[in-house]
Amino acid sequence: MIGRKIDRYIAGRFCRIILLAIVSFVVIFVCVDAFDNFRRWAGNDVSTLTFLKYYAYGLPYIIVLILPIAVLLGSLFLVSSLSRNSELLAMRTAGISIPRIFLPLLLVGVLASVFELGIGDFVVADAQHRQSVVRRVEIEGHEDIDYSNRSNFAYRSPGGAVLDISFFNEEAKTMTSVTTEWFDDSSCVIKRVDAERLEWQDSCWVAFNVTRRIFESDGRISFLQLDSLPLDVTVPPELIARRQKPSEEMNIFELHSYIEYERSAGGDVRSGLVELYLKFLFPLSNIIMVLVGAPLALRRSKSGKASSFGIAIALAFVFFFLLRLGQSLGYKGILPPFIAASLAEAIFLVFGLFLLFRASRHST
Repeated sequence: MIGRKIDRYIAGRFCRIILLAIVSFVVIFVCVDAFDNFRRWAGNDVSTLTFLKYYAYGLPYIIVLILPIAVLLGSLFLVSSLSRNSELLAMRTAGISIPRIFLPLLLVGVLASVFELGIGDFVVADAQHRQSVVRRVEIEGHEDIDYSNRSNFAYRSPGGAVLDISFFNEEAKTMTSVTTEWFDDSSCVIKRVDAERLEWQDSCWVAFNVTRRIFESDGRISFLQLDSLPLDVTVPPELIARRQKPSEEMNIFELHSYIEYERSAGGDVRSGLVELYLKFLFPLSNIIMVLVGAPLALRRSKSGKASSFGIAIALAFVFFFLLRLGQSLGYKGILPPFIAASLAEAIFLVFGLFLLFRASRHST
């Protein structure tokens, strides 16, 4: 019974600190960003409603991004406070071990991870798209894009071909004034097809009034003009008419389908796999931050709030540096996608388990 009361007491204080940290970080982020973009707000005569909509749609992403930092900060603050007020000593005197004291913190970390996985997968993606629409249409004054009937854009097919399209019409299943280029592994052009018109026929795009160039490795260029030429571009018009979402705007199911589509067409799926694994692994950082923050606070039990805040910011900087480093190495193929996506979490997990082991040994 006493153990349950202690669990509720610790978990309740931990949740309050996390919520306070989230609110504080959100206010700071919005104020800094709004001040940084003040000229754009004033220059485009942005209304209060548009301003609020823009940041309301950006709120889920901010929360997902700062939640692990808030959990780390909360665990540092709480354990330091329990230690300074001799509450931790009283629990230890009652026979409660350090890992058992940290259990409610870990449970809150698990709930935060589940919350972040759900929010990050089903809310952030759509909210980020809506925020980009508000910025483009309501703030910058551009017309909303009609993806089924548009002009002057580039499209990358899953097979690696890049189409520079002057005009696309989904209903007529045609493109006009199209330049299509294929690249090798070093991003050098190996083939280029300039066509007056492309038509969708028999599950592929057929080019008309074609000029084809093939760039040989020895510097020679093969030049050929044709009336028509079927291209190895099999993306149907309805897919081109869809908005091409960046990976951060796709949920797990959309990203998985996109990766499978790219793989079946022979495209490079490394970056997509890194992003897919990150969608699963990044929420786990909330649990890992508890494993790092709580035992670390024991070693610095006499430190004040300012010191704990500084430690949290420094660790957050290292964590996000490792996260971006892993992404970059995964995109370039230097590390396998899963290892690249889990680099930051793995290093911090080992560090947290080491700190927890040390804290448990020193408390016995």
